[in-house]
Amino acid sequence: VSDRQVETEDPSLVCAWVGGDMTAEGEKAGTWLKENTDPDVPLNIVILSGTIDSSAALGRTEGFENIRRTMPNWNILEEQSGDFTMARGKEIMEHYLDTYEDIDVLVSQNDDMTFGAIEAMENAGIKPGKDIIIISFDAVKQALEMVQSGKINADVECSPLLGPYIDDLIKALSRGEDIPKENPVEEMVFTKENVAQYLDGRTY
Repeated sequence: VSDRQVETEDPSLVCAWVGGDMTAEGEKAGTWLKENTDPDVPLNIVILSGTIDSSAALGRTEGFENIRRTMPNWNILEEQSGDFTMARGKEIMEHYLDTYEDIDVLVSQNDDMTFGAIEAMENAGIKPGKDIIIISFDAVKQALEMVQSGKINADVECSPLLGPYIDDLIKALSRGEDIPKENPVEEMVFTKENVAQYLDGRTY
């Protein structure tokens, strides 16, 4: 299986999984925020989570929470599922802006929701990436362009380029070799400092 994981009563039904380590992605987001903010200053955080019970949403939430537990100055104001869509991201961000006077950070679990949230901010006269720190996930080219312009502060990659990894696993199986059950792919965190060198070659 690729990208998302599945649960089965008989684990032998799945030979191997290859994809992004969603928990690690969440931890990368939390680590970036930890390393780029003052631990003595309170942070009010709102979260746009993904589709309820999806492995991506569960993993990213768990990973971010692993870091949040070490940061007593982080205050989660609210978390809602935006179903990984731009429309819901915009709708929920509008609710957050109407409800909370002081939002310091948005953690949005995919770029589509982030695009909607940015639209809501700009409609409200708020400068994304400056008035509110934005951490996103996926790192599609359009989002990386927003990283370069400063609208998104950090974007955690979720690579869809799994074909070569799957090809290697199939070839290993055809040779009768044992392969790992878990095969996480390499993924990066993009910021304004490193994004320019990756934009031209971005294929998604």
